[in-house]
Formats: sequence, C-alpha cells, structure tokens
Amino acid sequence: MFCSVKRQTVEERRQEILETTCRVVIERGFAGTRVSDVAQRLGISTSLVHYHFDSKESLLAEAFAHYARTALQELEEYVFEVPGPNEQLARAIEDFVPEGSDDLEWMLWIDAWGEALRNPSMRRISQELDERGVALIESIVERGNATADFDCPDPRRAAMRLMGLIDGLAVQFAAHTGVLARVDLLEAVTSMATWEVRPARPLLTS
Repeated sequence: MFCSVKRQTVEERRQEILETTCRVVIERGFAGTRVSDVAQRLGISTSLVHYHFDSKESLLAEAFAHYARTALQELEEYVFEVPGPNEQLARAIEDFVPEGSDDLEWMLWIDAWGEALRNPSMRRISQELDERGVALIESIVERGNATADFDCPDPRRAAMRLMGLIDGLAVQFAAHTGVLARVDLLEAVTSMATWEVRPARPLLTS
C-alpha cells in the first residue's frame, strides 16, 4: 500500500521561501542575507529559490513586502476594532511607535529604507507601504472630521506630517540606546496629533 505525499504547490513553496527569507533578514539584515542562506535554511537548492525569484534583490523586496503587508493588515484590523476615531488614532499611534530598541519589526523597516537606496524593487515596495501607513492615518482623520470628533482642514497633509514625525523619532529610539524614552516619544507624537486634528476630547495613549 502506497502512502500519498502531498506536494507543495508553486504558491505554497513561494510563500515558504518568503517567510524563511524574512526570518533570515531579521537575523542578518538585508545586506548580510544571501540566497544560499535561505536555501540552506529550507534544505533546498539555490536554483529552486531562483526559480521563484530571479534575483536576490527581488527576493529581498518581495520578502519585505510579504512581512510588512501582513503587519499592516493586522494593524488596520486592530485599529478599527474600536468604534471612535479618537480611539482609532490613539491605537494607530501606539502601534506605529516602536516597543523598544530591540523592536525587530522596526529594525526591519529601518534596514529596508537603507536597502531601498540601492535596490529599485525595494524602493518601489517601501514607498507603497509607507503610503499605506499614511493612508491609514488619513482615513481615521477623515472619519473624525465626519463625526465632528476632529477638526482637521487637510487630513492628507496632517497624516504625512504625523508619519514623518513617527518615522524620524522611531529611528532614533529603535536604533540608539538612551536617546529617547518610549513615553516621551508617545507624548511627542500625541501632542503633534492633537495639534493637527484638534480633537473634541483628548487623545489617550497608554
């Protein structure tokens, strides 16, 4: 009697390669990750990796996209679990701000920005994901305007300024030790958000 072994589909193998690449990148960084590292971790040949991704640059870019899109989808679901725009904006701010200097997700983002300077595929994906983050904040602010919880004349520009502040301070916080405490980072971003959206009641972050 023969046992049937389920063969992976092309898409399943591709997803496995992307997820493994993410784990390797978190450990080694984009610059330190080789296709052979990913292949070795999976126990497959480098030629099989190249069958799915024509270059190291495309593999790294797609792996980052896979990781970041999943994280953003989870954030969007988490943010809109609460009903009010006040609470939604507070949740978004808290999630965007790094947990600490060892926040792996933020270290991956910072590394991706550096890689985007050299890798056109990464640059395209990084821009797409940054714009998605801005769009999330913008949509929350627009909801707040519609319900009179906020009074923001330009939600798009307000969202861009808020994300710019978060990104800049987060790099200092995540990449360096002792420069900025998380509570101070949250206070700075919340103060800026309050100035931008003019909430009817205070924004409360933990």
